[in-house]
Amino acid sequence: MKAITAIILAAGEGTRMHSRKQKTLHEICGKSMLEWVLSACENEVTNKPIVVTGFDGDSVRKHLGSRVRYVEQEHKDSIAEGVLNALPAIPDQTGYLLVIHGNLPLLQRNTVRMLVDAAQGVAASRLVYCEEDEETRICPAFCFEINYLRHFMEQDLPHDVTAEQFIRSLRMEGERVVDVYAPPLECIMVSDRASLWECTNLRQQAINARHMERGVTFIDPTQAYIDADVTIGEDTVIYPGVILQGRTSIGRDCVIYNGCRLRDTAVGDNCELAAVVAQEAAVEDGTTVGPYVRLRPNAHLGKKCKVGNFVEIKNSTIGEGGKVAHLTYIGDADIGQRINVGCGTAFANYDGAYKYRTVIGDDVFLGCNTALVAPVKLGNRAYTAAGSTITKDIPEGQLAIARARQSNIEGWKAPKKDK
Repeated sequence: MKAITAIILAAGEGTRMHSRKQKTLHEICGKSMLEWVLSACENEVTNKPIVVTGFDGDSVRKHLGSRVRYVEQEHKDSIAEGVLNALPAIPDQTGYLLVIHGNLPLLQRNTVRMLVDAAQGVAASRLVYCEEDEETRICPAFCFEINYLRHFMEQDLPHDVTAEQFIRSLRMEGERVVDVYAPPLECIMVSDRASLWECTNLRQQAINARHMERGVTFIDPTQAYIDADVTIGEDTVIYPGVILQGRTSIGRDCVIYNGCRLRDTAVGDNCELAAVVAQEAAVEDGTTVGPYVRLRPNAHLGKKCKVGNFVEIKNSTIGEGGKVAHLTYIGDADIGQRINVGCGTAFANYDGAYKYRTVIGDDVFLGCNTALVAPVKLGNRAYTAAGSTITKDIPEGQLAIARARQSNIEGWKAPKKDK
């Protein structure tokens, strides 16, 4: 069976974090702690979870949006107040209710499922764990029968009453409460930067291990930082110092060398990337990129392209087989297949007020230090001479030369500094 819903407590200020941000919004492997807790609970409840906000509540609402429902509490250190404020949003007269702290980012779905199952037919269940000294400790995750919870909360209680006091009250009345034992690691509560790092390290180990089980090679898995939603294909090799963020996807048989940081970027099969910084970009099969390349949003490299060192590409598409060797800026351009962009080429796409696009056909050759002043169109097989500033369209198959005629001054003498 499933619980009615989950009340997730995310109101505390978390003073030991020394942060202006709500504690549960701090990220672990690309997801906030709240998102990790939600992922553990969502499949085990019938209705949308309820998040209790307080400190920095606006940020929590903006972060989660319509994924959950919200209630607010005044006393940021009060568990009871948050639960009491959430109860009116739950019309059900029977069933069970999860109450979980939002700073348990290692909690697993199976554990939450066991917690819900254990509560069936009794007043409540709670999560506990054993330390190395075999002392049983409480993990702040509970499943309560809703009528028992309502009856307790309707009393005139101090705002700092705890869930454990409710558990004690149930047992004194002869009601049964079941303890569910969880692995100690799942019960680590993030309260400061050290525990945040500990949970991040454990999550990262699990993520990298999962990729290795699926056929990915890590040169050193302790130095690869992969977010939870990243996908990587078989026989891809990940070098140390690689950061893959957001919903980045890497295909099969790729090599991602050190210095790469990719966010929300799609990379095809048989690609090689070295020291590439990319965001919301796409790299198709068989393409090599880097070192020292920046792919800004909407950069799209076709199949079997070669992009070399010190190149920046933004909001542009390069067709199959294109070559951009080095020291080039490409912005707001639609480029055909098999083009060759010479060293030092720049696409002048911005006039100080508006941005314009450049359109280039297939098999175009741009000489070194070409400047393309948009908007401009180059037909198929067009050429530009080195050092040209192109301000007019170039018809198909023509060579454009746009530079001042050279003059050599005989007898010219270099200026000298005064002694």
